[in-house]
Amino acid sequence: MINLKNFQQDVVNKLLAFIAPEYGVNNLTIKAPTGSGKTIMLLSWIDEYIRSTADNVAFVWFTPGAGELEEQSQDKANSFSSIKAQSVEDALLNGFERGSATFINYERVVGKKSKAMLTESERDNLVDKIDKAVQNNRHFIVIIDEAHRNDTTKARDIISRFNASKTVRVSATIDNPNSPDIVEFYQVEEESVIASGLITRAVVVNEEIDINLDGTDEFAILFDAAEKKRQAIVKGYAENGVTGVNPLVLVQLPDESTPDLSLRIEKHLQETMKKTYEDGKLGIWLSEQKRNVIDVTKLDNKVEYLIIKQAIATGWDAPRAKILIKIRENMGEQFTIQTLGRIRRMPQPLRGHYDVDVLDNAYLYTFDTDFLNGAFAQGGAVAPTPLLELKDKAKSLKLISERVLKYDMVLNEKLILNNVYDGLKKHFNFTDDLDANYLILKNKGYSMGDEIITKFKQGRFDTLEHTDKLQDRERFVKADYQDNRIDLLHAFHELDRVLHLPLSKVEAMLRIFFLYGDNRRKNTITKMSANEWTAFILNNWRELREEFRKTDVAQSVQGSFDLNNIQQNDFTIPLTERYTYNPKFADAKIVETNVYEKYTTASIVVRPSIVERLMERWLEEHSENIDFVYKNGDKGTQYFSLVYTTNGGVSHFYPDFIVQMKNGDIYIIETKGGENNKGQDKNIDPYAPAKYEALKKYASKYNVKWAFVRDMNEELYYLNDGEWVDEMLSDKWKPIMELFGLKENENYAIEESES
Repeated sequence: MINLKNFQQDVVNKLLAFIAPEYGVNNLTIKAPTGSGKTIMLLSWIDEYIRSTADNVAFVWFTPGAGELEEQSQDKANSFSSIKAQSVEDALLNGFERGSATFINYERVVGKKSKAMLTESERDNLVDKIDKAVQNNRHFIVIIDEAHRNDTTKARDIISRFNASKTVRVSATIDNPNSPDIVEFYQVEEESVIASGLITRAVVVNEEIDINLDGTDEFAILFDAAEKKRQAIVKGYAENGVTGVNPLVLVQLPDESTPDLSLRIEKHLQETMKKTYEDGKLGIWLSEQKRNVIDVTKLDNKVEYLIIKQAIATGWDAPRAKILIKIRENMGEQFTIQTLGRIRRMPQPLRGHYDVDVLDNAYLYTFDTDFLNGAFAQGGAVAPTPLLELKDKAKSLKLISERVLKYDMVLNEKLILNNVYDGLKKHFNFTDDLDANYLILKNKGYSMGDEIITKFKQGRFDTLEHTDKLQDRERFVKADYQDNRIDLLHAFHELDRVLHLPLSKVEAMLRIFFLYGDNRRKNTITKMSANEWTAFILNNWRELREEFRKTDVAQSVQGSFDLNNIQQNDFTIPLTERYTYNPKFADAKIVETNVYEKYTTASIVVRPSIVERLMERWLEEHSENIDFVYKNGDKGTQYFSLVYTTNGGVSHFYPDFIVQMKNGDIYIIETKGGENNKGQDKNIDPYAPAKYEALKKYASKYNVKWAFVRDMNEELYYLNDGEWVDEMLSDKWKPIMELFGLKENENYAIEESES
């Protein structure tokens, strides 16, 4: 069983929800960064669906390239016992069996030999096998891997022959189709992948380039810097007990390059740097030349430098590759996200980040400005600052940081059950009278009985503009616990989002609440038959999900969980740090109040949160009262964190700012979205009240000052007294000046110009 990262499980849950017949759309596009484990996520989804249902389905998986991805994906699928993985050749022999996953390379069906495969084969051809599967009432779910490629008329024709009930497209570079009624778009955020430890924290560009090296040869400058960095990584591994990993430098030539460019690179590597083919330290992987490429992706392989082109096999990756030298040749080459993806994977994904700066980043060296501009424009490359040094005056700050090491270890299933029951009982005024409770639910608008309600449209229209003429209709079908198992699974997955429990536990809880068996439990609410219970869950899971969500948040605020399992650590501000910044921001100025030397406003402008930008700028405007400001990280053990309770356990969060005033007072400040100019709430964090209570308790315990800060009409307001209040017009939310005991400055203004 593969242990998925949280974001990976979210993708699996999304796919399981999407596959339900009643789901609103039949096409899903997933954008996932290179290195996020796309194949594992898709296979885990297929595996779980096949294992948990009896659906008469066959999966078809299209891959690009010359066959490498097809073979890799099929090999990985073989490790899942429930998946019948096969090639297109296997499908021509055996057809498309239930529970099968057929991996098809585009070239096999759209290339020169595709015609015979589709129409002219003396034996059963592909179309025949598809038709036979359909005759057996089998339906297809199609996956289109690297969907940005091979989007041709021929490819679309082949895909259409399967008449898929559901279609999933995945890619690192695909755009949002912006047609939610037809295609749903789901994006895996790069920050989630970074936080999981699967990819590097940042890509460091041209660090410590020595432009004063003798000669004008760019090779010497780039390779000298890259080799120094490679040696630093080797040293970092040794000092931190990492064995069996030999860092690899990729030397990428332009796809369209002169014949002698690779010869010049080879000469420099062999004669100047003493990296040769003979000693196994140099490899080359071009279409016309391959040397030392066998097992080059293995972590301990001897090759230190590998010459490649962008057109190297799609899906190829070497997690030990940490450095990329991008060679230019009097031409700009279009940036592709896959290029940087080759060096962003962490070599030991189960271990993740090492919490060592030199080991947790990837490094790019290039003088190709067009390539760099393309990278920054697409957001494919993070532009991190050079390593910033902590100012002496901030080194003495000490706080206690709280952290949850393993959420599953503190998860209390019984407590979750009791909390949810108590929340429902309080909201609905349930009693011990099960019949009365049934009527309460019915009177509250919940659909009761043993029939499943299916809503649909009926009527006719001439143009799409007249679809409003269609009538809403309802169809009633008798529920059956066995026949509706797939639908129930979908509902359980949706409820799991707020219950934080495995599917089996979600089902068990719903049984205790609403399915009256031989033995009544103290948490039983109603008495329903199996079919009534099935209909109740399927008709009302959306309403139940919202009730469970309210209970989760309410219980988290109450803080009913025992916090004995929380780890407490001494926290000091890291001695060095990197922040992302906008390299094109021409008017960058030093931020005097920041704890790090040479931290500039170019880092402030790239923060996605307006309230964070406003806060940093406000603090800098009032530097006469402020000793220093620390912008806290949001993932990692090296940063300051606090615990807060959830329904059945605990979690932790990272307050945004630590501020020390010149009078010695220390403030811990968390920011949240405020209200826009129309009075609409911008705070998307439902756990804000729980985090508010956690910070309040922490501040009281350790005698520090604190506040939650939000923005309204580009002005800042704070709350640090009493209970959480959503409404910002309440007199509880006060102007930020009052938090620090400052008087209003008529010249004070916050500029929101973004460059």
